Amino acid sequence: MGKRIRARSSYTAHTLLKSHDKGIIKAVARDVSIDAIYLNCDPVFEPEDLVNVEIILLGSDSELNIKMSAKVIRKDVDGIALSFLKPLEWWPVFSLFPLHQLGKESLNGRMPVAEFA
Repeated sequence: MGKRIRARSSYTAHTLLKSHDKGIIKAVARDVSIDAIYLNCDPVFEPEDLVNVEIILLGSDSELNIKMSAKVIRKDVDGIALSFLKPLEWWPVFSLFPLHQLGKESLNGRMPVAEFA
């Protein structure tokens, strides 16, 4: 396994995975970097699957949604690792927002917005 050459941030956020085959899957981001993300979720995807990712950053009275395309690069019993198809342009945002600690139990709780299309 190669060494990481880019920084990653331990940052938790509500996340949605969208795929034509599996629909919408709720997840919680655990680590985010400019080119990858690890998500705690039911590991229903396989390596090489392409997905759309929506990272939801919560403010006190608002939220910021970041949408990216990604490929599954690894899965384990706790979730999956994704590689973004293009570098995450919004990477600096993760250093500006306060760290939200969401546990895996967040997968069963209310998502931050009322409806996802």
